[in-house]
Amino acid sequence: MEKTIRQGKTKKSFPVAKLVTYIALVLYTLILFVPFLVIFCTSFMSDYEIGASEFHLFPYEWSAEGYELIFTLDPNAVNGVPSLLIGFFNTMWQTLVPTVVSLFVSALVAFVYSKFRFPGRKIFFLANVFTMMLPLGAFGFVGYLFYVNIGWVGGARGLLPIIIPGLFGSAGTIFFLRTYYDSALSNEVVEAAKIDGAGTVRLFFSIALPLGKPAILAQFLFAFVGGYNSYSAQLMYLYNDKSLWNLQLALSELTGMLSEGNGYNNAKCAAAFISMLPLILLYIGMQKYFIEGINIGGGKE
Repeated sequence: MEKTIRQGKTKKSFPVAKLVTYIALVLYTLILFVPFLVIFCTSFMSDYEIGASEFHLFPYEWSAEGYELIFTLDPNAVNGVPSLLIGFFNTMWQTLVPTVVSLFVSALVAFVYSKFRFPGRKIFFLANVFTMMLPLGAFGFVGYLFYVNIGWVGGARGLLPIIIPGLFGSAGTIFFLRTYYDSALSNEVVEAAKIDGAGTVRLFFSIALPLGKPAILAQFLFAFVGGYNSYSAQLMYLYNDKSLWNLQLALSELTGMLSEGNGYNNAKCAAAFISMLPLILLYIGMQKYFIEGINIGGGKE
């Protein structure tokens, strides 16, 4: 009885390791968050305040001057519409079309690799994985010459090299989703569905696609961010047509113009913050699916 009482009075050891971990995570979060806060606050300062005083985080007087400048001093506006606004809408459809189609194709291919056995399956999959090892950025100029030769460069035709190649799936997404289906979708479930009369198409749309929703949405986030931040392809194929510029190209040209003279730091920060805001909101909205999808099939059998 006395031993039991002593054990009950024994104090638990202080979780030093957990405390250190939390402190490290908080510091890391601050390191990531502070630059965004600086950009946000600077965008609401007047250009006079930025140049006339020492560094301070929050504005003495909040001003929307920077946001007004990027819409009124834009030399690349098309028919009076600011280039950032045109770039945003162009980015949406130029990114969403290939991303959505690519995810559908990748999910279908990954499901076939995971649950079907056919001659050459391993060879095809290894070939798919091999393409992930290639430095595709090194083929940019070669690709440009190829598209020039087939007439896919110039005016609206410049959209073809940006959209068409992305419609056939992604090697990395196929690899990820195949691993997800291997762990999350058991062969017994597939066989039971086949016994109930489900064909390949029904298996994919009724079982594989809904089950893979977290992983597919996680890959959507990766692919969308990549397309949203795309710059070099648009610079090569769409530079001569301002009405087709995406957000990153419009942002680069606008900040380059603002950098030619002294000042306009508030406008540069305002343009940068506007371009970042959609991705921040997207991640906040999809955070649950992103984390669930990254945990590849964890706990699902």
